[in-house]
Amino acid sequence: MADIYLLAGLTLPPGVAPESLPGTVTRFMSDCWPGMSRTQMMARAKRQGLRLSFRATARCLPGETGAFELRFNDGAVQCVMLARLQRVGDRSGKRRQTSRTDVSRPPPRDPRQTRLF
Repeated sequence: MADIYLLAGLTLPPGVAPESLPGTVTRFMSDCWPGMSRTQMMARAKRQGLRLSFRATARCLPGETGAFELRFNDGAVQCVMLARLQRVGDRSGKRRQTSRTDVSRPPPRDPRQTRLF
């Protein structure tokens, strides 16, 4: 079964300016929050017309935070971003139903900060 990963942080590679990113990637970054699952990130990217792939830069054990390379592709432009994801365990054994409380929810947003990157 697949591992469960939660977002700890997003960053740009050295030498890449935020202004050089496509608008869809900028919107995707503003929609992410700490604790968001990898599955939620993939679903959000897909809704915004992005193809997102994850590649681990090093192996990480359960409970540790690992570095991942995210590749975005919108059909015309491809860009790379770095993410720190925490591995919280395996989905082992029987498949359990997730309840509404198990799903990570976005934090409340201040409307004055909607244009911040």
